[in-house]
Amino acid sequence: MKKILFILALLVSTIGFAQESQTSKTIASTFQKHYNNGDVDGIYSMFNSDFKKVLTLEKTKAYFRDQLKMNALGKMKSIEYVDTVRSGNNYTMVFENGVYNAYFKAGTDNKLEFLEINSIN
Repeated sequence: MKKILFILALLVSTIGFAQESQTSKTIASTFQKHYNNGDVDGIYSMFNSDFKKVLTLEKTKAYFRDQLKMNALGKMKSIEYVDTVRSGNNYTMVFENGVYNAYFKAGTDNKLEFLEINSIN
């Protein structure tokens, strides 16, 4: 029983110390900069080669224009780290006209290998 409690305490303390890495901070701030400049090409350049095979530039542009509706959302006022899950980071993105959750996962090359953005509402 003591071993189980010790393992649980160790896991909880380890989870509590998960922090945003410098690479992740750079990715988040670069994403915000590209987004606020309307630079979908710049966002696309942040994707690793495997992600680019799945999500082409044309699909990326259509996603930000038609799905995310970046023109209606306005500028991103902030992007704040929430937590780390499965080696990726969750963020809250606050726009002029909405709030969204985002999940960014960087590959070994410090490029995005996965990106997911969902409305909170």
